[in-house]
Amino acid sequence: MGINVLFFGIAVIYFGTVVSALSVPRAPPLPAKKRPHGCDCYTISGPDPGYFQHYKLWDFRAVDLKKHASLNLSEPIDYGDEDWDDDDEGDDQDPQSGHLSPGVHDEKGTDPRSLVFYKTSFERDWSSQNWERRGTPIAPVPMVNSKHNVFLTRDHERTDTYATYLVLRTTRFSEYTSTAEIETRIRNIYRCSVRVRLRVLPAGSVVSEPPQPKEWPPRDPKRHPTVPLNKTIPPLRNGRPPDGACAGIFTYHDQTCESDIEILTRDPAYRVHYANQPDYDFDADREIPGASTIADIPVPWTTWSTHRLDWLSDMSRWYVNNQMQDAKSYRVPNLESMIILNLWSNGGLWTGDMRIGDSIYLGIEYIEMTYNRSSDALRPYVSLSQNHGGHQRPPPTNGSLGNGDPLEPDRNQKHEKCKPGRQGRECRRKKWRNRPLHESCQRPCNIDEL
Repeated sequence: MGINVLFFGIAVIYFGTVVSALSVPRAPPLPAKKRPHGCDCYTISGPDPGYFQHYKLWDFRAVDLKKHASLNLSEPIDYGDEDWDDDDEGDDQDPQSGHLSPGVHDEKGTDPRSLVFYKTSFERDWSSQNWERRGTPIAPVPMVNSKHNVFLTRDHERTDTYATYLVLRTTRFSEYTSTAEIETRIRNIYRCSVRVRLRVLPAGSVVSEPPQPKEWPPRDPKRHPTVPLNKTIPPLRNGRPPDGACAGIFTYHDQTCESDIEILTRDPAYRVHYANQPDYDFDADREIPGASTIADIPVPWTTWSTHRLDWLSDMSRWYVNNQMQDAKSYRVPNLESMIILNLWSNGGLWTGDMRIGDSIYLGIEYIEMTYNRSSDALRPYVSLSQNHGGHQRPPPTNGSLGNGDPLEPDRNQKHEKCKPGRQGRECRRKKWRNRPLHESCQRPCNIDEL
């Protein structure tokens, strides 16, 4: 009798625990990062407020994977001299256009656990790469960039069912390293401030992964095996990711016009490399003084932190969580560029080599950027002091500001309101083509104070 009562008590406790767990309300979706509205230009925190005409945010923290998986996306847009769709143009995330609101999810059906990046609307702005590089004497392991190494996945560490983030993956096979890279589709960025909230995932993290397909560039499948679906990373080295890879965030025109943030997984988790290229003199076989810095940052890169690069007219500055880590006036990029994020390894002296079978993962919660383009008309910067009664502006240069007072807005200009999504895309393109040549900055927004 006593045993029956004991079993009954255990059953009651177990049942109560299950009911209690089922009754816990689901955590709300992660809030989207606030987007600035009604801004004529954008400024940044730090010694130089900068002056930027455009702003863009890609938030990967609460993406509806099921809706993205069912999108009927056309070929990505060739932007040419046009701009990305402005975020403050009233784009209400039309599913048909490929733009979807973070945090809005369909409760019906089962959501996928992961989704390749190239099937999402983000691929309209960023191009995931699918090319390979042969081995050389100084980089002996061939690299194969695959679109399937860039994907969105569930965030298993959050209680929110719909929490997600972007992942770049690199895997060492016996004959080559499979790598990941995304780059902006517009390539005439000229000065910018870019922020990436990232984390190199510790070994032991659970990552739901898409499979790597057989339709890779032609190879012998017996020599180049594929990665199984939804593989779980095994625990390694007390949580440290494997050695042998480099995670990079950088502006890029060519190898001599580039500003870098680089993380080497063989380094201590507090160490980051900053450089303006070129940073090495191969003829003299030595590092160029003042070109690069090895910095110990305040938080390890195995935890979520925001890494920032400011590319200004005469200075490159680097930050972690808005704390400045380095600044350089040496070889500041001076040509139009694109922005690249990658995760790679080639077995060379810089990255080292990964062990066969190892995988390394870079998680990204969002990318935020304010920027100018080489196709932009010159717009005079009005100091923030004008908000306090002051008024400053630079003098005209070679008559490039045109006639009349460029600080006086055209009150006769009609501001057409474009429809959201695909229906308003042509309207937004028209506004970009017909934008005022000498528009002033009357309403600056500091993106670090949002």
